[in-house]
Amino acid sequence: MSASGLRGRRALVTGAARRTGRALALALAENGADVAVHYRSSESDAVAVVREIEMLGCRGACVQADLADAGQAERAIDEARRSLGGIDILVNNVGAIVWKQLDELSPEDWRTSLDGTVTATWHTCRAAIPGMRAQGFGRIVNILDADADALAPVVFATPYKIGKTAALVLTKSLAENEGPHGITVNAISPGVLDDSERKVALERIPAGRPGTYADLASALLFLVSDEAAYVTGTNIKVSGGYLI
Repeated sequence: MSASGLRGRRALVTGAARRTGRALALALAENGADVAVHYRSSESDAVAVVREIEMLGCRGACVQADLADAGQAERAIDEARRSLGGIDILVNNVGAIVWKQLDELSPEDWRTSLDGTVTATWHTCRAAIPGMRAQGFGRIVNILDADADALAPVVFATPYKIGKTAALVLTKSLAENEGPHGITVNAISPGVLDDSERKVALERIPAGRPGTYADLASALLFLVSDEAAYVTGTNIKVSGGYLI
């Protein structure tokens, strides 16, 4: 996509102060989109991302919220809409993970992972969709996980796994529901990235290398483009063949 391919589009990326969210927010801005950067507690990092967006010649804004709370999610969407004049693109990148064996999880751990994945995704979609319907256009992309489409057990991160799989079901359900309104809803499922907290042996990745933010950005830029107007309910697995 060209540097102006998204000129005039307005995006909100959740969890965009650091790592994957930051990279995706900057990729959108590099292609011309104005971008609201959501954060929960990393304010200084979010402000730095907004500065980078503005240096690219696009409008940027910071939006703070705990998206597990429906009211805060609605406020975040409203703030982003006011700052940018609307929301055309919503990228749900937030994902809370608790690395514990199943028998070590507390009720709080369970709730944290579910709220930080499928619940947060639902809250932001629910808040953003009315505005997208009103303008007859929307692109929603949910960032999941390479095994979100599998039913294999993950005993060291069970509620996170459940949350990401549930978010995939939500993605497909929203795609069917919102298709008549000009809104597409898709997912990207990353595999092991070069900065992932936990790595696997390269022998387990058919491509022979971990993924990069650029790999994810390429999938995102396609899904939010005009060329993807007929693509909805899809889960693009960006994993180099890992967990296919």
